[in-house]
Amino acid sequence: MKIQEILSELERIESEMASLYEWLSNTFSRDSDAAGLFFRMSLQEKSHASLVRYAKKLVSRSPTEFHDVDFDGASVSELITAIRGFRDSHPEPTLAEALLFAIKVEDHPAENSHRDVIRNSNPEVGRIIESLALADDEHHRLLRAFALWRESVVD
Repeated sequence: MKIQEILSELERIESEMASLYEWLSNTFSRDSDAAGLFFRMSLQEKSHASLVRYAKKLVSRSPTEFHDVDFDGASVSELITAIRGFRDSHPEPTLAEALLFAIKVEDHPAENSHRDVIRNSNPEVGRIIESLALADDEHHRLLRAFALWRESVVD
């Protein structure tokens, strides 16, 4: 698969995650702590999507510097379907449901596996994408810490 296609898939994930967190922020608007957490995460995901768009521009300027790589886009579709399905099936989720789902999507293979593929295509762009991985690790940590602070059950 061409690196531009993979980056487009990554951008889809980041945009969908931003939309999820923005929705959760609005859903918990009466809980300033939860709304604030989800709002910050939404802004970070939007920033990630912008970073991916920047990487796409780098690729378009020097397409011969990027190798085609193997990538299974099915995991991306699976993640996006899961996010949309959660929103449809949980129009008013509890905070525990929202946190558990957010942790689940942050742990999803589509959030992680594509980074190795990009790194293999071009190490320079791989370093840019690696910063997303660090931010996603932070998201996971923040969600778990918030859930524990709010005494939600998280396994």
